[in-house]
Amino acid sequence: MPPEHPVTRAIKDEGACDIRDSGRQNINFSFTLTAFFIDRKGGRQLSQRRYPCSWSEKQMHNIAIIGGGIAGISVAIQLIQQAKTGMSLTVFDKSGQFGRGLAYQPRQVAHLLNVPAGKMSLDPKAPDDFLLWLARQPAFAADEPAVLAQAYLPRALFGDYVEQRWQEARNRAVQQGITLELRPQAVTALDLANPKAPQLQSDGQWLSFTALVLACGNELPHHPAGVLALTQHPAYVQNPWSDAWLAKLRPDSKVLILGNGLTMVDTLLSLRAAGLKTPVLSVSPHGYGMLPHRHPGLQLSQFSQALPQQASLRQLLRLFNRARHQVRRLGVSAEPLIDALRPHTQRYWQQFSTAEKTMFMRRLRHLWGVARHRVPLHLHDQLQQQRLYGLLEVHAGQVVQASAAGEQLNLQICSRVHRDVAAQTFEFQADLVMNCTGPEQDYRKLAGHPLQQAIVAGVLAAGPLGLGLAADVTSLRLKNGNGAVYPAVYGIGSLLRGELWESTALHEIRQQAQLIASEIMT
Repeated sequence: MPPEHPVTRAIKDEGACDIRDSGRQNINFSFTLTAFFIDRKGGRQLSQRRYPCSWSEKQMHNIAIIGGGIAGISVAIQLIQQAKTGMSLTVFDKSGQFGRGLAYQPRQVAHLLNVPAGKMSLDPKAPDDFLLWLARQPAFAADEPAVLAQAYLPRALFGDYVEQRWQEARNRAVQQGITLELRPQAVTALDLANPKAPQLQSDGQWLSFTALVLACGNELPHHPAGVLALTQHPAYVQNPWSDAWLAKLRPDSKVLILGNGLTMVDTLLSLRAAGLKTPVLSVSPHGYGMLPHRHPGLQLSQFSQALPQQASLRQLLRLFNRARHQVRRLGVSAEPLIDALRPHTQRYWQQFSTAEKTMFMRRLRHLWGVARHRVPLHLHDQLQQQRLYGLLEVHAGQVVQASAAGEQLNLQICSRVHRDVAAQTFEFQADLVMNCTGPEQDYRKLAGHPLQQAIVAGVLAAGPLGLGLAADVTSLRLKNGNGAVYPAVYGIGSLLRGELWESTALHEIRQQAQLIASEIMT
């Protein structure tokens, strides 16, 4: 930490715990402040100076949330609901998209939720909250609630719901005397040397809090090996959720999509909505086709009841395959079995050994993803029609080499259109190459990222298999490089992927947000 730390300077000059923050508002400090100097290379503590604060240990909550998307805002709403007068809450988000996040913006009308409306609620105590909100909207007032609960609605509509609930929470904060500040700024560094007073750096300032919640959300996809040399080329799009590529798109553009999951579906819909008329090529390592939601509401109670409390990966595979043969004999596909496993996956994942987790990631992850992350039936029909008419071609393979050709990219692709067909290499000249391979989950690979720097310094630790961050799954408190649990630093959502595996759906997010708020306010 720099010697001229603004907090240190203010303490010395004023001798008080009420410090002006960027000329906007007062940030209250109700703890014994410790200023630490950090070795830039190793992140080790070199010296320590204490500045006494006149307030008692029963301090007012002064909380920071890093991330203003669904995860961060869910925590903020829960904190406001549980807080007492006097709490101070600051939310940081580098995009400035507080509430909706990037996935639920108004422009995403063509993109649908891949979860039925009946399961979409921000409130863990009111699982039908979104349905009740829909019933009050004129467009859905005449719809049967049971049918509406099974509907796959536009993501932008869910964003409207989130926006309203967030505004209501902000109004409640004002009424309850809670200080709420939204900062459209990036957090560039963390200092957790004082476990009870975590600090972060933003906009060149170091700020201290009594609790810190990391709700960073999904990162951009990693660069596939075949295009590493051309990641700065204008034809390469690392972030398919941005609008930057729209200016480059023409009706006759040749587009290659890397990946064949839910992001590919959304990107294809966006391309068609923007006027693209030409066929699109999708390339992924396995080339598995997307599956639809074919059996809404079907519950396999016998299979659920037969699931043991503890099981190895091999035992679960045996149970699953036995049940899969039984349901297929009756003409039912295996997706409901995945749904039956969903409530138990976090428990099983924690029981698996490192070897079992590694085997799952190498051999079963993609199969699980296809069966787990399905698309609405009518969207699946559209995909099938595009493939039938030659507007979408899916290959199992990868880009092995890429070279620039003016504004285009020349790509060599090694692929097979069917597992029984030998792999072939062919060339494809693309006007746009869109990376839809999914978010990077290993922060150790994100050079310059604040969390990568924290892991290198031992301030934080990578989660199992390098996925997300290491955490105590009971309290969701994060761990340092030595395995010690921080008393006031929490993680939520995708940050817990390595610890819980299933940790990114709204069902998990709302439960985690409620738990974190309860832990902080206790």
